[in-house]
Amino acid sequence: MITHHQIYPLMSNLKKLVVDTDAGFEALAASWRLLETQVPQLLPFQTYDWNRAWWKVFSDSSWYHKDELAICTLHDGGQLVAVMPLTNTHVGLHSLFVYRYVRPFGADPNLTEIRVPLALPAYDETILQQWEDLSRQETFGLTEFQVIHTRQHAAHFLANNAAVHPLEARDVPNFILHLDGNWPSFKSGLKRNIKESLRRCYNSLARDNLQLRLQVWKGAEAIKPRLHEFYTLHAARASATDTVEHPDYFADPRHCAFMAALLDSDFAKRMHLFSLELDGHVVAMRLGFAMGEELYLYYSGYDLQFARYSVMTTLLAEIIQWSYPQNFKRINLSVGEDVSKTRWGPSVTHYVEHQCVKNNAWRRNLGNGILKMRKLRRNWSGKKTD
Repeated sequence: MITHHQIYPLMSNLKKLVVDTDAGFEALAASWRLLETQVPQLLPFQTYDWNRAWWKVFSDSSWYHKDELAICTLHDGGQLVAVMPLTNTHVGLHSLFVYRYVRPFGADPNLTEIRVPLALPAYDETILQQWEDLSRQETFGLTEFQVIHTRQHAAHFLANNAAVHPLEARDVPNFILHLDGNWPSFKSGLKRNIKESLRRCYNSLARDNLQLRLQVWKGAEAIKPRLHEFYTLHAARASATDTVEHPDYFADPRHCAFMAALLDSDFAKRMHLFSLELDGHVVAMRLGFAMGEELYLYYSGYDLQFARYSVMTTLLAEIIQWSYPQNFKRINLSVGEDVSKTRWGPSVTHYVEHQCVKNNAWRRNLGNGILKMRKLRRNWSGKKTD
């Protein structure tokens, strides 16, 4: 079992602590937020406010399924230098569970897109060592561990920690645009196909005498009244069949409750809602988060009646142009490899998600058996819906 509130000395000034109570979670707020200001290329999913809102909305507790906090922290000389928020989920009777899943916060239908620890660069791999501690404490039942980090850090950790055995891996590519120079120089460096696409976008609007305007709504007071319109456009986008398919991520009321929780937190100061208007009519929207020098672009939606104008491409072009005078150095296009991202020529950060078990024979065999059963169930479900 995870040892609660124990401090383990690593070196003279380096200590790790597992926080497992709501009070302990809240007590981390100030030091966690301070750490956010010191980490380069901060992701929205690493912030205290995102994780606090996630736990309030998505944590579950019933007689056979219970989520517990297991926030792994690393302190150097009394300063928080790394934090890895985990859920410790028991399936079965709490004291006699038969299955357990320890994984990073964000076990949701892709609302939390990248679930990596928050750490100063020098401690990126040190915080992963706590997976070794968690696996060594396992004495009963089967526990799956979900290790997520950049491909390089995850591979190095697994190669050098024999207590954890990886069963399977899933790549999570993240696409990032670097905003060097200005919009004209950025545009001149694009591939010919996207240049031609942009030319057609703007020419089609001019041909039909449609006046374009980008509106940018910032913070809770401005975004809350427009969130329903965003959900409507997102649902419309999800219903499109002639493009890359995406679910309606906000059809579930809990997902809307999560967005409301973010807007009621300090995270709201980072939130932007971009709105593309044609002759005063909103035709496309996209959420974005200001993360220091990086703008993280989140989910979007558009009016299908205006699809012939490629309004999502136009909206992204307008956002890029807007970003230059705002002094953003990068635009994060989020995860998932599709042409709407790759044609802009972004750089790629490769994350990987490993499903692991404790490294002994019966747990490896049982874990592999469970994975095979899941794949068969997914394949069967897919056939039934075809």
